[in-house]
Amino acid sequence: MTTRLIRCLKHLEATGFFSCSSDATTPNIKLLSHGSAYAQQLQQHWLKMRHLAVNLDSHSSTETLSLSRFGFVHSQLFSQHFQQLRKLHPSKAKCPTLLKQQHTSETNNNHHTIFQPAQPVTHLITDFFVEPHRGLEHFYNVQRESKIWWMRYSSNPSRYAIVPQPDLEKPADSQAIDIRASFGQAGSVTVEQLSLVHLPTENKDFQLPDARIGIPHSPAVIRSVIELEPASCALLLDGCDHGRETRSLLLNRVLAPYQCAVAGIQKTEHSSEDLHDLCAHVSDVLLRARLRLQTEGYALSTDSAQLTKQLETFDRLGVPYTLLLDDQQTLSNGLLQLRSRDTQLAETVHISDLPDYLLNIFRDY
Repeated sequence: MTTRLIRCLKHLEATGFFSCSSDATTPNIKLLSHGSAYAQQLQQHWLKMRHLAVNLDSHSSTETLSLSRFGFVHSQLFSQHFQQLRKLHPSKAKCPTLLKQQHTSETNNNHHTIFQPAQPVTHLITDFFVEPHRGLEHFYNVQRESKIWWMRYSSNPSRYAIVPQPDLEKPADSQAIDIRASFGQAGSVTVEQLSLVHLPTENKDFQLPDARIGIPHSPAVIRSVIELEPASCALLLDGCDHGRETRSLLLNRVLAPYQCAVAGIQKTEHSSEDLHDLCAHVSDVLLRARLRLQTEGYALSTDSAQLTKQLETFDRLGVPYTLLLDDQQTLSNGLLQLRSRDTQLAETVHISDLPDYLLNIFRDY
């Protein structure tokens, strides 16, 4: 592993995102509090992705997810979910459609060349059921959509690539690719696996009607598997390995576990109860608007050095925006500073515009 990535691993460990073993070649990584909060956001955005979905219950197992990239179609669990789709969701039991499920088990991914995740891991699984004669067309479309999805949440979009898997033993007309995040000479991390397999045509229990013409047929299945914890660690490393002089963690502002922070600046010699009350009020307003707020409440600084240290802490945690309130300007005219983590510049906002101003920033992304 390169010195640069070792430095990133130590940074993320020091800030409470994950712990890693002392093995510098292939360290074992376990998510900590901040990392788990980030993984939760990634999981929520996966649930929102591709809305025409039937979301099935989560389940756990001590066994690996499937015998192979294509063996899942022969499993009892797949058959059970397919029948649930037909019986419980008849309006969506047509081609094309899709199912989502979450499965906690041992990893069956052998492509982690940078780190090994703590076991077990959470598999985010999406099964696309498409017309058999359009299986390959849909497979290429899903590849592009998935790659763009990862690029969108990255600080370095060029890091992600579609990697074919020609060496896999696969049935006729089947395909498999990985989407990987490359970290140069250190290696890569597989963030998503995509596989295309056709269901047997002779089994009528695995048939769905074509949404356009109503004729039943055995669909082709495109399975997407995201291992949540390794993928989260890859995105966190991506946000740290940005090559800038700043120590900021450049997390996508939608996925960042904490969207904003509140910092009070005491410019007068004596402590101001009014500033305390205003910071508490702003924090409460943001929380009520369901914005994710860093720290319980707010942070107060009495001098520029203390404020700089506090802002550096927020930046290392990947907080996109910090609201700066002081006991002179903010108390007298309601104006505060909204500081950006990425540019380290601040714009003036009136307190009455909160939280709508921030909500619009995150909504428009």
